[in-house]
Amino acid sequence: MPYPPDNPPHVFSVLAGREVSTWSEEWRHECEVRFLAGLPLTQRNDALDGSPGSMKYKRGEGAVAALRREIERYGVLKSRP
Repeated sequence: MPYPPDNPPHVFSVLAGREVSTWSEEWRHECEVRFLAGLPLTQRNDALDGSPGSMKYKRGEGAVAALRREIERYGVLKSRP
């Protein structure tokens, strides 16, 4: 199979507000945000800025702040009818 396939599947992205390729950076980002949003708050906080292996230490405080904003935005968008 070519990388990426010639005609990759598309799915609706809540964050983008439209269909995106499942091979896109937008979809990768949404999957990460959706995963983090689904964690209990204590586990989410630990994954984001808990231990030395957390995202804060790997990506930096700015990236974690941006992820927290996206998690909040995702929750708001998902709660809309």
